[in-house]
Amino acid sequence: MRIYSEQELAEMKPQELTSLLYQAFLEKLRGAIKALEEKDLIGSNYLIQGCNDILERLGAGINYKAGIIADQLEALYDFCAHRLIEANIKKDKEMLQQVLKIMENISQGWFTAMEVSDLETSINKKLENYESHLYYEEANLDIVE
Repeated sequence: MRIYSEQELAEMKPQELTSLLYQAFLEKLRGAIKALEEKDLIGSNYLIQGCNDILERLGAGINYKAGIIADQLEALYDFCAHRLIEANIKKDKEMLQQVLKIMENISQGWFTAMEVSDLETSINKKLENYESHLYYEEANLDIVE
């Protein structure tokens, strides 16, 4: 994964930072699964702890004004965090894969929402640009009753 400078991170939108966190989480979790398969318990432990750190950051960034969706997202993050701890203790690959599947779905939903948002923003900017270049002539209407 690419390492970003502080300047690059400071210039990113919150949505982009969230995307980076999802990408880093998935990369670390896949690495933890691979390390566990290779019996590298120290490496797996380190990567799982990194995943939990990322989940904590994702949880801290939840906008609770979003209502029930925010609450459900928090519950999913909590479930995944507890599942990661349990998987780390038990060295259980299936538990890690369960968390991976959940987070892949959340991540995919996030990326889709960002694409739709970017498309809507682009359309709105084009519409504003179009409307700013329209020329209106005043109509001379003689209304006779």
